[in-house]
Amino acid sequence: MAHHNATTTVSGKKLTWTIIFNAVITLAEFVGGMLTGYLALVADAVHNLSDVAALGLAWLGHKGSQMPATKRSTYGYKRVEVMTAFISAVALVVIAIFILMEAYDRLIDPTPITMPWLFLSVAAIGLAGNIVSILLLRTEKGKSLNMKTAFLHMAYDALSSVAVLAGGVVIMLTDLYLIDTILSSIIAVMIFWSSYLVIREAVLIFMEVAPAAIDFDDVFRAIRNTPKVEDVHDLHIWSLSSNDIALSCHICVEEEHFQDGPAVVMSLNQMLRETFKIGHSTIQVEKTDFRRPDALCTRDGHGED
Repeated sequence: MAHHNATTTVSGKKLTWTIIFNAVITLAEFVGGMLTGYLALVADAVHNLSDVAALGLAWLGHKGSQMPATKRSTYGYKRVEVMTAFISAVALVVIAIFILMEAYDRLIDPTPITMPWLFLSVAAIGLAGNIVSILLLRTEKGKSLNMKTAFLHMAYDALSSVAVLAGGVVIMLTDLYLIDTILSSIIAVMIFWSSYLVIREAVLIFMEVAPAAIDFDDVFRAIRNTPKVEDVHDLHIWSLSSNDIALSCHICVEEEHFQDGPAVVMSLNQMLRETFKIGHSTIQVEKTDFRRPDALCTRDGHGED
């Protein structure tokens, strides 16, 4: 069985600094929003609070995914990062519902905004902190679902900070308080969408679905076209985490090539790793007597489309 970890180490220091930045931003925006009565700023603070929680979960997920395999957990704890990303995304949905409820209350009973320069200053600080966080995490976002979630938190919060600033200026110039409700609702919808994407990907990983970038038929043909391989069956491809892909299959070879099985398996492992980024592969060599008509496997031993 070949084991090649394709994940890249995520900088714990970058996560730590991002958590600190967002904790400060959250406190500043919440106090500023409460003092001025600007719901969009409070919504942004709540979103930032979820960011702090998400980043904390990302840090825990990163540490957990680095834990070694054990006799009980033979693949290690790679799905810790998927689990923490899922929890974070679900928490965001709850936050979005809260923001929509508050926006509805403001629509029915508009609240005047006081001390406009205070909320503009606080919103500007929030935007600056979001930009710094994005710069810290932009090189990490492709390394795991967990870091993708954290980066999405930062990216959407930066957009909402821009909207909060622009809305504040419009309200100052026009006294159109409906802008507050509209901006808060837009932020909530943005949160819903980003959360949906992460939840969907996490659920697919939990269900051990093959990654979207992997085509079953392409993998089958690549194995089948390997020299000395006559047939392939019981082919399974699934996700261990957002980065690690596993595969198991049976290959059939002619009897005169059976002794070459280890070399064929080594060649297949290298091909799977280089072509499809499959780092965990288990391949069983059989004689052509065990050939089956389908690549898939069901309980009765017959494949189905």
